[in-house]
Amino acid sequence: MLSALTSYLQQQPVPLTDTQPQTTAVSDAPTADAANNSDLQGLYAPSQRAVMVSAVAMDFDVRSLTSDDAARLQQKLQQYGLINGPDLNALALINTARADLNDGDTLDAVAILDDARSGFSERGTAYSERQQISRLHTLIHNIASARVTQ
Repeated sequence: MLSALTSYLQQQPVPLTDTQPQTTAVSDAPTADAANNSDLQGLYAPSQRAVMVSAVAMDFDVRSLTSDDAARLQQKLQQYGLINGPDLNALALINTARADLNDGDTLDAVAILDDARSGFSERGTAYSERQQISRLHTLIHNIASARVTQ
């Protein structure tokens, strides 16, 4: 197990480090806020996953999906690598709800997954299925929170 962890850590990218020393004299900084902002510039970069989630959120409102949008959402999630393999099974919840939609109706993927997650013990959901639903639940909530409301 230790060798697997060591191998994993060796394959991780090296974190960005600031090559210039961070010596800021009080007289050089007009305000504390300006000094903090200048120190933080370049230190934060969103992860690729966060960028992908934001891109999906711009295209889809997961709280109001049409039948066609639900199908396109699944394709986009797979295309961006946000969901794959066994986690696709959790999308069956959304696809089942999509099949019951009439023309012009929308579904709330967040509410569907909230209901599924809250009913784990009632339905006796298997552990692996709970994990799949929980990962999709987190992803859909991230997409919903990344959506800019207009």
